[in-house]
Amino acid sequence: MQTEFHIGIDDTDSRLGGCTTYTAALLFQELVSKRFKPIDFPWLVRLNPNIPWKTRGNGALSLHFTLEEEQIQEVKQIAVAVVERTTDLSQRSTDPAVVFLKGPVTTLLSEFSARALHDILSVREARHIASAVGAETRLLKGSRGLVGALASVGAEFGHDHTFEILAYRTDENRGSVRRVNQDSVRQMDAMYQGSTFNNIDPETGRVLICPHGPDPVLFGIRGEDPASLVNACALVGVEEQVESIMVFKTNQGTDAHLNCRRTIRVLRPYQSTVIAGTISDAPRIVRGGHTIFETSDETGSIDCAAYSTTGTIRETASHLIPGDLVIVSGGIRLRRIGELTLNVEKLEVTGLANAIRWENPLCSDCGARCESMGRGQGFRCRKCNLHFEKASKSPKSEPRGIMRGIYLPPPRAHRHLTKPASRYGFRTPKPSNASSAVIDPTLGSLVSVPVVS
Repeated sequence: MQTEFHIGIDDTDSRLGGCTTYTAALLFQELVSKRFKPIDFPWLVRLNPNIPWKTRGNGALSLHFTLEEEQIQEVKQIAVAVVERTTDLSQRSTDPAVVFLKGPVTTLLSEFSARALHDILSVREARHIASAVGAETRLLKGSRGLVGALASVGAEFGHDHTFEILAYRTDENRGSVRRVNQDSVRQMDAMYQGSTFNNIDPETGRVLICPHGPDPVLFGIRGEDPASLVNACALVGVEEQVESIMVFKTNQGTDAHLNCRRTIRVLRPYQSTVIAGTISDAPRIVRGGHTIFETSDETGSIDCAAYSTTGTIRETASHLIPGDLVIVSGGIRLRRIGELTLNVEKLEVTGLANAIRWENPLCSDCGARCESMGRGQGFRCRKCNLHFEKASKSPKSEPRGIMRGIYLPPPRAHRHLTKPASRYGFRTPKPSNASSAVIDPTLGSLVSVPVVS
C-alpha cells in the first residue's frame, strides 16, 4: 500500500562550507535514481531571517515521496547516510537533523511551520510537535536543526511560491572565485525579465546570482516557473565544470515572513513583524547615513531603523513627518536591555500629514516679508521701517517630497524572502495537466550549462 512520506533536513552547513540545499539535491537525485516516486520538487523553505544563530539564509529543506510501506526503511537509511556524508560535524555551529513523517501533514504541524517564519521556536516545542504528529527524528549531533527540519515538512505553499534552479560546483573548485560569465547573465536577465527576478541589481549593474562564500553553490536563478528557469539556466555561460543542477520549489520572494501584524507592546527580540502606526517624532540621521524614525500605535512606540543600504526606504524615511501614517515591516533587534529597534525591510506610507510652514506677515506697504521684533513685540518691515504690533505668523502648506505607496530596498539589499517589486500583484499560477512535462520534479537533472572555453 502506498503512502506519503516526507523528509525534512536542516543545519548541514556551516560558515566555512557545506549547504543544506546540496544535501537535499544529492538525496533527491539518489532516491529518484532508485525509482522512488517524488510527489513534488524538493522544497527550499526559508524561515525567520532574524534568528541570531542562523547560518546565512536560514533555509531548511524537505523532500516528498509516495512510497510502498516496505520501501520506507531503505529510504530512511539512504537519507541519514547522505546527511552524514555531506556534513562536517566538527563545526561547532553545525547540528544536522533529519525528520521523517509518514502520511499527510496535519494542521498542528502546518501551524508550527507558519510560526517558524516570524517567531523563535524552541527545540522543546519542536520535540513536542514531532511526537504529537508521529514524526521520527534523527539528530546527528546537537538538536538545534530539529526546528527547521520539522518546519520544512509542514510548509504551506498554496498562497504563493516561487522556484529556484541551483547549479553546484565540483569539489575541487569550492572556495575559489566562481567563474560565471557576467555578460551571459545580463543577456539571460534581458530575455527572461518577468519570469525570473533579482538576477542583476539595476542601480549598480552587479550580478546577483552568484554567492560569495565557500559553499558548493555556483549560481542560482529565481523565478516563477520551472520551465523558464531551465531555459534561463541554459543561457548562463560558466568557465568551470558543473557537478549537478536542481530545481527547488520555495517561499523565496514572497514576503512569507512578513505576514504577522502585531501591536508594539507585544514585540519581542528577533521576531519578523508588521506594525501599523503614526510617525511620532521627526526622523534623525545617525552616523553611517542611517535614518531613525519613531512610530507609535495605541500600545506604545518603537524606533525604526532604515539603514543606508535600503536605498529608497532610507530616503523616504528621512522625509517623514509627525502625523504620517505608515505600515512598517522588518525584524526586531534588541538594542540594549529593554530597548527594541525595528530594522525596516519594507515601508508603506498610507497617509500623509499636512506639512505646515509658519511665515512672517507681509508688509502692507511694499509687500516684503517682515521680520520679528521679538517674542510678543510684533513685526517690522526693514525696508519701510513700519511696525505691525498685532500682526502674526500665518500657516502655509508645503508640498511633500514623498507619496503614498510601498517602498522597497534595491535588489542587492534583498533578503531571500523579500518580495521584489516585479512580483506585486502576481499570484503563482496552478499548473495544468497539459504542462505536466514542465512540472516534472526531476527536471533539474535534464539541464546542461554551457561551459565557456
